[in-house]
Amino acid sequence: MKNPFKNHPNVPLLFFISGISGLIYETVWFRMLIRVFGTTLEATSTVLAVFMGGLALGAVLAGKKADGLRNPLKVYAVLELLVALTALAATLVMAGLPEFIAALLPEGAAGASVTALRLAVSSAVLLVPTVLMGATLPLLASHLSGGTSDSGGKISRLYALNTLGAMLGVLVSGYILLGHLGEKGTTAIAAALNLLIALRLGAYGPEPRQTPAAAPAATPAEGRGYRRILIIMGVSGFTALALEVLWARTLVLTIGNSVYAFSAMLGVYLLGIALGSLYAEKQAGSTEDPLPALARTQAAIAILAVAGLAAFYFIGRTTLNPKYIYSPLTQASDIFSLFGWTLLIVFPVTLLMGFFFPVAAQAGVRAAGRVGAIGPLYGANTLGTILGSLAAGFILIPQLGTKFSFIIIALLAALTGTFLATLAGEAEKRRFTPWLAVSAGLAIAAFALPDPIFNIINRRLAVNMPGELVYYNEDRGGAVSVVFSQGGNVKSLFINGFAVSGNGAAGKLMSHFPLIFQENPREMFIIGLGAGNTMRSGVLHGVNVTVAELVAAVREAGPLFVSDWAQLLKERKFSVRLNDGRNELLRSRKLYDAIIVDVTPPIYSSGAVNVYSRDFFALARKKLSKTGVFSIWIPKPCFESDYYMMIKSLREVFPYVNVWSFPGLPGFLALASNNELDMNPATLEAHIKRGNVRKELPFMSARFIAGLRFMNNAQAEAAAAPYPAVTDDKPYTEFPLARFMAFSPVWD
Repeated sequence: MKNPFKNHPNVPLLFFISGISGLIYETVWFRMLIRVFGTTLEATSTVLAVFMGGLALGAVLAGKKADGLRNPLKVYAVLELLVALTALAATLVMAGLPEFIAALLPEGAAGASVTALRLAVSSAVLLVPTVLMGATLPLLASHLSGGTSDSGGKISRLYALNTLGAMLGVLVSGYILLGHLGEKGTTAIAAALNLLIALRLGAYGPEPRQTPAAAPAATPAEGRGYRRILIIMGVSGFTALALEVLWARTLVLTIGNSVYAFSAMLGVYLLGIALGSLYAEKQAGSTEDPLPALARTQAAIAILAVAGLAAFYFIGRTTLNPKYIYSPLTQASDIFSLFGWTLLIVFPVTLLMGFFFPVAAQAGVRAAGRVGAIGPLYGANTLGTILGSLAAGFILIPQLGTKFSFIIIALLAALTGTFLATLAGEAEKRRFTPWLAVSAGLAIAAFALPDPIFNIINRRLAVNMPGELVYYNEDRGGAVSVVFSQGGNVKSLFINGFAVSGNGAAGKLMSHFPLIFQENPREMFIIGLGAGNTMRSGVLHGVNVTVAELVAAVREAGPLFVSDWAQLLKERKFSVRLNDGRNELLRSRKLYDAIIVDVTPPIYSSGAVNVYSRDFFALARKKLSKTGVFSIWIPKPCFESDYYMMIKSLREVFPYVNVWSFPGLPGFLALASNNELDMNPATLEAHIKRGNVRKELPFMSARFIAGLRFMNNAQAEAAAAPYPAVTDDKPYTEFPLARFMAFSPVWD
């Protein structure tokens, strides 16, 4: 029977599928590279630069060759096959990169040289697959246009379908695949999609097109027009990614920092771009001058960006439910609010961004006189996105804050529109004047808007945690607040409005416990400074304390919690290193008698799984002394299954695991060790006295320790046996949606 699809491969549909696989790869690789760079803003910006830089390079290289190919579709099929093979290989290699790079770095190394080494190694691994992915758009645009510069709305349609696929890839990987199949299984799904595309095109076998006649040389005016469009594409990319970074910073207050929140925001961002590109198809195929429409689009982007900031401020002030102090995601139905916020704030602007790209790209193609020019145009836009991400994260937010950064980016969009209107001629420049007045006027008027980040956080804390706000600072790591209540007796630390730590007993217990069970501890490593309790308690035992803290403002607020901070620092009793805890421990050459983990609750906070996995526990065991003890706080509320999966992960690494639960404290304290803990009352009392423990915890005694043990080693092993371990590859605890939907039992 004759194959009815033989001569109709439906290339746009295949490019849609390619978009799915591309964003699945990006999602997985982003997670893996965070373990290389650490969970810092610098790390995420650098990871984005690596990925997007490869795409840009691929687009530029393919754009130079696309017009001369007789069968670009055949080349595209080969590229999809190569993407599948190289992406699988890159995923396998990246699993071992953290240890490989750490071995090359001296202990305590920091600065540009460290970043450069990580960047070089990561780029070498990702360069081939990302360049191959970036090369696909110019090839398909060349195929659909027949080698002419009159590609019309085809670029718009291709870009829209690929972006729709990317949106689906983000949502499927973030909500389903990673939580069930893990990183490698999810990558295998993406590779299978690439292979499907290659096989479908291989069965098609189209007739090679005739080699197109050489395009006439561009006139000087056309050359200038093309170069100007290149600049505009770069600036628009800068604006788009800077706004994405700023939206991520603001929306964390209302949608939280779970993987679902990030996936929802990015999914809506891509949906807006895709639908805007579909709407642009008619305009992109028109012979009318596109510059007036492009100018007004940039002005509208400025207007809607400022309007979104104002809407966020006025509506965000009403989010006073106590859950926002813990997590906006506490039940399955909260997923809808994640999308609601992003649809309100992000979607309108990204619709305009999606309209702008294909129309501007087609204008550039016509100015250049060849469809292959789409490659450099796409590359310029991608380079702009890299610079926008880096500028927002490294310069704008740290120096100006979120509010003023929004205003600067809105003004940049308005000025971009003015430049486009000027290129269109004097008449259009006059017609654009009202657009400029409204867009620039709104941006300037936004100076009078109270700072949304500060005001929303301060209003929530005033309602739910009344007291005196004694410290506030928004740095690149987050907005840090310190509140003193009850006459200064209760001190609480918040990051982005979420409760992180305080001067209660929990931090002291997680420090004293692992030291009490050792004869002569000397070195302690702590992940997360918090309110400084854990560090201060370690100092009482006379050990040298090293703390890894991500947010510089948390370190700056330390003296508010630890009264003798300056003196202890002068005496070198402790040191605070601004770095991701796992990354810092990996590079350390020391052996520690106690390693303590206390990350921001809840368990499913984005990135928390990196210190909850069996792989991290194995790293921690390597860094412990022979008698060392690993201490980890498991916060409540948490699903019972999450608790048991973490205990199972500990038991697969450590021979002995014991767990304590304390009345009135929201969590479990698990201690893991190479030797069974010595519960002899006389020994415990001697160690309690040695560490001046009762100075901070008057109730501490051998009886207290024995009476509150929740699970001994045998009980922990038996209870956790039916559950799977949490690993870097299978990060189950970071994906609780299925447990929310099933109303799984919860420890509270």
